[in-house]
Amino acid sequence: MDSYGSEERRRRPEWGGERRHQVQHQRQPPPIKIPKFKGEHDPNAYMEWEQKVDQIFSIHRVSDQEQVDLVVLEFEEYAMTWWHQICMDNYNQEPPAASWMNIKVKMRECFIPSYHRMKTLLKLQRLQQGSMCVEEYFKLMESMLLKVGLYDEHEEEKVTRLVSGLRRDIQDVVNKKIFKR
Repeated sequence: MDSYGSEERRRRPEWGGERRHQVQHQRQPPPIKIPKFKGEHDPNAYMEWEQKVDQIFSIHRVSDQEQVDLVVLEFEEYAMTWWHQICMDNYNQEPPAASWMNIKVKMRECFIPSYHRMKTLLKLQRLQQGSMCVEEYFKLMESMLLKVGLYDEHEEEKVTRLVSGLRRDIQDVVNKKIFKR
């Protein structure tokens, strides 16, 4: 080797022309596509949409303001009217929402009726396995926990809730394993 690093430079592909263009092209992040939201008053449809947006933002690192911009750009029909009214109500004040979390709070107030959480909590309280397999029953329970905002429930509470809704024969097996009778 006649000078520091010259052999390494010879082995490296040239960074000019086409190679540089390929690398720059590869580094561009994929476009962020938020699903449209029309503003129907269907709590389940809203929750599915919200969860989808949460997933998108957990993958992409964008600022709070970009999250707000991306979400409101996809409002259509009543959702667009609703957002316009929120903006008009806050005219000459602070922005109506500084983050996706702020928008979610406002949207839940509008698009999820107050009785919906109570209704879902009651269903969750009464949830029984019945003819479902354990996996189906568990998925339904998890889904309901998400809908009422109990996704961070302690593990012991989840297990207790799960076991109490299982069929009696399966409860007996689980209890023997847990309590080693």
